[in-house]
Amino acid sequence: MLVHGLATTRVIWRRVLPLLERSRRVVAIDVPGFGESPAAGEGFDLEVVADDIANGLEEIGVKAPFELAGHSLGGALAIVLADRHPGAVRSLVLVAPAGLRRVPNAAAQLIGGAAERALPLRRRGAALADTPWGRRLLMSPGTKDPASIPPAEVRAMLKASQGATRTGAALTAVAQVDLRPRLASLKVPVGVLWGEHDRIIPPSGIETILHARGADTPVRTIDGAGHIPMMERPEQFSLALEEILTALSRHRNIAATRSP
Repeated sequence: MLVHGLATTRVIWRRVLPLLERSRRVVAIDVPGFGESPAAGEGFDLEVVADDIANGLEEIGVKAPFELAGHSLGGALAIVLADRHPGAVRSLVLVAPAGLRRVPNAAAQLIGGAAERALPLRRRGAALADTPWGRRLLMSPGTKDPASIPPAEVRAMLKASQGATRTGAALTAVAQVDLRPRLASLKVPVGVLWGEHDRIIPPSGIETILHARGADTPVRTIDGAGHIPMMERPEQFSLALEEILTALSRHRNIAATRSP
């Protein structure tokens, strides 16, 4: 199960879905308040949204426990979901997750407001997607090489982002939490995946996760990719995700063997 990040929708997974579906059933959702999923009430509460996701998956027939991967904001939601619904998650992969360090309130509100103000440019930017310089304008600083993303993918993401009605509220919410204690206490195995050139949530966050989860946590980095490696380097991303899930499956099997 795939959960997207801030100011995007499930469209962000389009380039990796066919690759991942070769070996497993894959469900990519729109977080409530983004894409085609309506917002639940006012603002953005991580706990409420995580519960809504868990309940929604049950309603559409996704059987628990499932493998869960969350990117950026989706990583924060995945941690909360795994904490609140431990029986639902078989294993967890965090892709450049947000929420591992609290940001001062004033700064969080400033960042959230800036994200909201940037949305109109993205909504009017479909024509820019056809040129390398336009893709650099639209996709920086989230990518290492914006020109590597096909124009059709950029246009699809821009169109889908028109439904991102909770971008500012979600960014403010995730900036005000520190999920490290909850991450450390999770009972499910956790893996980490990061773009090597991520300027939005730097790969130094890997050390934070290793400190919380242990040095044997499976980690993969994607060379030539920034904050959205699933769009920039879909083949490498899919392979890395499969490797992590395989490692986590072995971890579960060993743990089960050792259980009384």
